[in-house]
Amino acid sequence: MKNITKLIFMAGTGFLLSGCVASERDMGTLKLQLQELNNTIAQMQANQAELAGKMEELNHNLSVSNENLSQVDRQISQLSTKLDDLTASVRASATTTAEASAQTAVLPSDLFAEAKGLLDKGAFDSAATGFKLYISKYPDSENIEQAYMYMGDAYAGAEEMKSAAIAYATILQKFPQSKLVAAARLKYARSIIPLGKTEEAKKYLNSVIKNFPASPEAKLAKTELAKLK
Repeated sequence: MKNITKLIFMAGTGFLLSGCVASERDMGTLKLQLQELNNTIAQMQANQAELAGKMEELNHNLSVSNENLSQVDRQISQLSTKLDDLTASVRASATTTAEASAQTAVLPSDLFAEAKGLLDKGAFDSAATGFKLYISKYPDSENIEQAYMYMGDAYAGAEEMKSAAIAYATILQKFPQSKLVAAARLKYARSIIPLGKTEEAKKYLNSVIKNFPASPEAKLAKTELAKLK
């Protein structure tokens, strides 16, 4: 009996010792696993910090890039505006040059004929402007006396009698030997009658009859004098 009890005691003691040994081994394994887990967590935290740093650097680089792009856009806009201004300037210069060339290319005879055509059509204001331009551009032309006469006729047609009188008077003053003197005196007299200068008109009408008795203007002058009596 004692032997059996001893055996049982020894078996129980062995079991307890084997259990203790097993528990210590498991604890060691658990500690290793916890240490590895802590190391993994620490590595993950380090990686996260590094990633955060890289993200901050990337955001900074993007901000700088956006600013550079904004500067480029402003420069492109400025260059575009300058290009538009230059294009407009070139076009304006080309238009001015073309107009100047066109004006230079117009012959005196063409301008005279155009103004006369307007006069014949009854476009008196435009005709007067045309002959005025002709006189200013070609004061020494062979048709200058006739241009003054037609300009007076245009003003008379537009009922601008004062301007008409000045045009006719210019012929009498600047070209006293002109073949147009008789007609200029008659038309001058007619133009100043509406201006209330009847007596002066009579003098000019009488001068036409006296100095150019055989002219068609003398006959018309007599008719005008008869109206004034």
